[in-house]
Amino acid sequence: MKRAVIRCNEGYAESMSTLTITEFLEARIAEDEQQAESCRYLGWFPGKKYGVTTVSHARVLAECAAKRAIIQWWINGVIGYVEVDGELTNPLLPLAAVYKDHPDYREEWA
Repeated sequence: MKRAVIRCNEGYAESMSTLTITEFLEARIAEDEQQAESCRYLGWFPGKKYGVTTVSHARVLAECAAKRAIIQWWINGVIGYVEVDGELTNPLLPLAAVYKDHPDYREEWA
């Protein structure tokens, strides 16, 4: 039996089997952290150069922490919808867009 749930900060109804944008982002951030740890274990960090970008284990983990802070601000109501081109928009959408190729990404987040 599917149950509809309204999540105030999400702004839409969804079934229990569908990830919210916050759940989606938390899962992707956890994957990023895990990959950063794996890369460090393999000796690819810190500060090794790949192409034209220098990748730092500490920077990846700092980015993950920053994303989590923004998500918590949203959840706790510190930040709310922002106006973009005259429409109210969820400020987490740009964070989710980074993962648009992930199979759990939802088109309504685009």
